[in-house]
Amino acid sequence: MPQFDKITFFNQIFWLLLIFSSFYFVLLKNFLPKISSVLKARNKKLLKSNSLSSQLKTEELSVLNSASSVFTETASLCRANLVKGTGQSNHWLVSSNHELNASDLKNSQSAYLKCFGSISARKFTV
Repeated sequence: MPQFDKITFFNQIFWLLLIFSSFYFVLLKNFLPKISSVLKARNKKLLKSNSLSSQLKTEELSVLNSASSVFTETASLCRANLVKGTGQSNHWLVSSNHELNASDLKNSQSAYLKCFGSISARKFTV
C-alpha cells in the first residue's frame, strides 16, 4: 500500500509541517491582530453602552418620580378647586333660592291666590 510506504513518510510529514506552520504564522501575524482589535473595540463599545444605559435608567426613574409627584400635586389641586367650586355654587344656589322665594315667588303666589279666589267665587255665585 502506498500510503504506508516508509519512503514517503518524511516527504508527507515535511510538507504537512511546512504548510501548517506557514498557515499558522500568516494567521498569527495578519488575522489574529485584526480579530483582537475588533474584539477590544466591541468590548469598549459594550462597556460604554452599558454605562450610558445605566445613566438613562437613572434619568428615567427620576423623570418618572417627578412626573408622578407633579401628577399627584395637580390632582390634589384640581380636587380642592372642585370641592371649593361646588361648595360656592351650592351656597349661591341656596341663597338665590331664598331670595327668589322671598321676593318674586311671594308676589306671584299672592297674585295667583287672588285670581284663584275670584275664579272660585264666580263659580259659587253663578
